[in-house]
Amino acid sequence: MTDVLVVGAGPTGLALAVTLRQFGVRVRIIDRAAQPTTVSKALAVWSASLEALQGMGVAEAFIAEGVRLRALSLGHGDLELARLAVGVGIDSPFGYPLLVPQSRTEALLTQRLSSLGVEVERGLELTGLEQEMNGVVATLRRPDGSTESAQALYLAGCDGAGSFVRHALEIPFEGFTEPETYLLGDVRIAGGGLDRRSIYIRWRNDSSIALFPFGENVWRIVTARQAADLAQAPPSLEELQALTDRHGPRGLKLSDATWLSAFRINERLAARYRKGRCFLAGDAAHIHSPAGGQGMNTGLQDAVNLGWKLAHAVTGHSDRDLLLQSYEAERRPVAKAVVAAAAQKLRLGMAPSKLGLARDAAVAALGRLPVVQRRLQAELSETEIVYRGGGLVTLGAPPRRAGRGEAGGRALDAELGDGTTLWPRISRPCHSLLLFGVPAARVAALTKPAGDRLQVMALEPRQGTAARRYRVRGPGWVLIRPDQVVAARGSLKDLERLETYLAKVLSKT
Repeated sequence: MTDVLVVGAGPTGLALAVTLRQFGVRVRIIDRAAQPTTVSKALAVWSASLEALQGMGVAEAFIAEGVRLRALSLGHGDLELARLAVGVGIDSPFGYPLLVPQSRTEALLTQRLSSLGVEVERGLELTGLEQEMNGVVATLRRPDGSTESAQALYLAGCDGAGSFVRHALEIPFEGFTEPETYLLGDVRIAGGGLDRRSIYIRWRNDSSIALFPFGENVWRIVTARQAADLAQAPPSLEELQALTDRHGPRGLKLSDATWLSAFRINERLAARYRKGRCFLAGDAAHIHSPAGGQGMNTGLQDAVNLGWKLAHAVTGHSDRDLLLQSYEAERRPVAKAVVAAAAQKLRLGMAPSKLGLARDAAVAALGRLPVVQRRLQAELSETEIVYRGGGLVTLGAPPRRAGRGEAGGRALDAELGDGTTLWPRISRPCHSLLLFGVPAARVAALTKPAGDRLQVMALEPRQGTAARRYRVRGPGWVLIRPDQVVAARGSLKDLERLETYLAKVLSKT
């Protein structure tokens, strides 16, 4: 029997398997595809995901391969109406988004998982699923038609929008399908003077086109299909060229297509993220418009949230029900908001529009408002997400309007006064207790039962920026979860809160 069976070796499944292995959990990860993807698919890797990837030990590899974005250009044909800075003002050690083809994302995570002693088992398809009181029994089919009965304590369905796991659990996938057919092409573009560190969205003749850079002179083109009679047939390079000429900047010459696809956009959310010992994550739990590039990122955040909780449940160092119930309570509201926001961006930027000059004027006006740019970047980066529901957040006793750096909100990076920063030290597979003006001996009796599941860091309030960043006045403490979310915080008067959290989450049950 294995501890966790991960179904699906896309970015979410790989990130979950890496997270689990870093906690020493026994993992199997299977994928029915015989080979990993070779196409670009999801491109954007935003700041919160880069923070998580640092915790997995692969952030530097992503940075070395990715194209760092710097602007979003909106306009009518050749005319730029607004240029929104990207990666400015994001409060993160990785204050910028990267464009990395999904094929490389999967390759880098697969390499990391292999270094942890786990290989993806390909050509192995889940065809049956039964839950028992103490585990899950999965029927796996090999390419030759033979089957295997695999047992696991828990199972995670990271198997995409058509998830077998979700269907087997009979969990509704609520939402709808957009009526338009969209076209996608990964092509080389010559001419037009495009900046390969900028995304372009242009509209003309009642439709729009989006251009995303990645690789050397390689661009992702997305636009709506005009010819209804072609239905879902893949586009030709000639069709994409004609649509680019009609709706985009002039003078662009397309060539060397490596991927051409037609698709419909679904906006759907699983009614539940858990049933018994089985969980959903990534596209199996939520799908939406690619506008904003948050689909894969939301899945990566699902993985790091679920991963440490499953690890603690497996080892018995937690109130298991408290932790496992908190996964849906924390992550489903985030996905619900992302689905809604992506639909709004699709209608504003990509959907056919008859607004004409009215849209031009609105975009030009909004593009000049700094508050609009700040709000957009905070939303896309996912660094300002605050968990507000579930028993785990409640255990941290957050204030009524908790924000960044408070219980449920993401942790903050800070200078430590010795030339180093806080983030690398809290990006480890354990909880981190920051003590400000509190001797470690003062809390030794509370922290000892947690063992190596907790690292204690005594910080001098007058050195570095940590005390200021966390708004600590006087002796106090901040407890940070392995997914870089603040678990709880308080003063010396609030040590009972710390004791309660440690007892329920980090002590042997």
